[in-house]
Amino acid sequence: MKDEPEIIKILRKEEILGKKEETPQELELVTCSKDIFNKKPVGSGKVISDIPVTDNPDFKFMDAVERQLENILGIKTIDADLDQTDDQEFHTRLIRENDTAVVRGEAIGLQEIQQVIEPSEKTKELQMPSIEETTDESKDFLSNDQQEPQKKNSKKADDERAGFGWKGLGSRVIKFDNNSKTYVYEVHEPQLEKKEQEIKNKLIELFELRSTIDVFEINTAEKITMLNESLQKIIVDGHIKLNETSKDKIFYYIFQEFVGYGKIDILMHDEGIEDISCDGPNIPIFIYHKTYESIKSNIVFENPDELDSFAVKLAQICGKQISIYEPIIDGKLADGSRLSVMLAKTVTPFSTFTIRRFREDPFTPIDLINTGTMSLEMAAYFWLAIENGASILFCGGTASGKTSTLNAFALFLPAAYKIFSIEDTREVMLPHENWIAGTTRTGFSQSAEHKTSKDIDMFDLTRAALRQRPQVVIVGEIRGQEAYALFQAMATGHISYSTIHASDIHTLVQRLENPPISLPKALLTSLNLVVFLKSTVINGKPARRITNVIEIIKMDSSTNKLIFTLPFSWVSESEDYFKKEAKSILLDRTKNKKGWSDEQLVSEFKNRIMVLEWMRKNNLRSYKEVGKVVTEYSQDPDVVLEKVKGGSE
Repeated sequence: MKDEPEIIKILRKEEILGKKEETPQELELVTCSKDIFNKKPVGSGKVISDIPVTDNPDFKFMDAVERQLENILGIKTIDADLDQTDDQEFHTRLIRENDTAVVRGEAIGLQEIQQVIEPSEKTKELQMPSIEETTDESKDFLSNDQQEPQKKNSKKADDERAGFGWKGLGSRVIKFDNNSKTYVYEVHEPQLEKKEQEIKNKLIELFELRSTIDVFEINTAEKITMLNESLQKIIVDGHIKLNETSKDKIFYYIFQEFVGYGKIDILMHDEGIEDISCDGPNIPIFIYHKTYESIKSNIVFENPDELDSFAVKLAQICGKQISIYEPIIDGKLADGSRLSVMLAKTVTPFSTFTIRRFREDPFTPIDLINTGTMSLEMAAYFWLAIENGASILFCGGTASGKTSTLNAFALFLPAAYKIFSIEDTREVMLPHENWIAGTTRTGFSQSAEHKTSKDIDMFDLTRAALRQRPQVVIVGEIRGQEAYALFQAMATGHISYSTIHASDIHTLVQRLENPPISLPKALLTSLNLVVFLKSTVINGKPARRITNVIEIIKMDSSTNKLIFTLPFSWVSESEDYFKKEAKSILLDRTKNKKGWSDEQLVSEFKNRIMVLEWMRKNNLRSYKEVGKVVTEYSQDPDVVLEKVKGGSE
């Protein structure tokens, strides 16, 4: 055994190699000393972690995360002699137990916990053991490149962007108002003189008389060309004298009206905006920005008639008619954004609308790593789990990032898989060619309780999807009977992903078991992973975090309780790091399924961390780029690893 690698010696010493798979009753939810947060030393110990990864200096950080990697895989690399005193307290992180069973294990000491919170990609600037206690590689890992976003988002700096609309004449600026102590969103557009306003109105009148263009089909190249040609012809035929500056200003507003979204056109083209909300006339439109959260704009509909007319236009863009008879409309705009609009004097005093923006460039795993939603180690864990058929449910509150995370994780799916997605309005965006994107359709029923044959809901689409033999079924959100169909799909071997509103495992089980879902608890064991997300504020800035990752193990028939384990959890806004809680049973099953040794599992996990870090450093973050690398790795990992170790893109 003297020629064996150090890791194998350790594994044999710890009796891990050859050991039978642990039963759920033997699972540990690792307990931690409260002194870890005060950095108070407890005992003494030596960390064994001298396994080289690569000579490439770009990957020196791998030594710093080696111990965390081994902890995730359940492989102990600690030789500690802890002197625990009687007054030392240990606290176990528990989840509510009403409908679930949590299996606990013995407490571990500071040195083993330090493996969990040593620097990883997620924890560069977070509260951890001081940098003096880390290795040189760890210090390299605590680089300045992740500090740039904080500098950019300083409250003293204005966030400016130009280039909106016709010839880029529109712009916007997000600035901090020292009086209100809040950010404000200001739209700046060219100002028309009185004569220019008159010419604009005349051009619109003549255009509407002569044109056959459908006003409500927007943002098509053909329409832009036709509009430009028509306006130029009207100007020539009418002998209208305009200098280029005035013409561009007038065209800006005409194009905004006919091929854009009027007053909110800049908002609809700002990629940082997630939601647009109008609460009535003479009230500023509010937006939800991915960096600044909810902020007020300087856009106002000045009278009820103007807002009513705009509400009707939005409904018509969705291909629907809004009226006193049907005053509430939900639909999809031309760019895929979700619209909810209410007409005045029926259910609300004034017309209102809310638009949930659709991202044409969706979040990817690299984005989630960069924003701190998850760590590199967690990304590698999910990559392995998804590639090997894990079904996942994403849970959290409103705007916690459930669908965005689902979309990002779906990029880990093999390229050849047949995927069927089912949504009320399109949010999922995948690079896979063998992908069918289904959306529901509301028919002409008079109320939601009286469905007609023209209505196609989530349950209809889920049943239809299963008839087409997909390998993966994605349901945007489960709220009713479609949940039963989805879990039946899981039970019959279909990989399934969906989202649901639930803040913890107890709430999730209660929602699934009770109406309108009414799912038998036994079907819950068809689910492999539950990912909980949270929208929070860290260092004064909005952030989203994966708070808990839960592996469903089995249902205890004697107690009718769900047995699960907790591989990862997130530790508070003040600490802000991800903690390994228990050994992953899912990765153990993957190892057995693949016929890997422990050493092979460690190597595979480590390689994926390197690939993810390489993509992050080379800014390969678009969904097409990430999908391409994932596909190349699944086909020939050696080729990708050569690129990674060589530092090439």
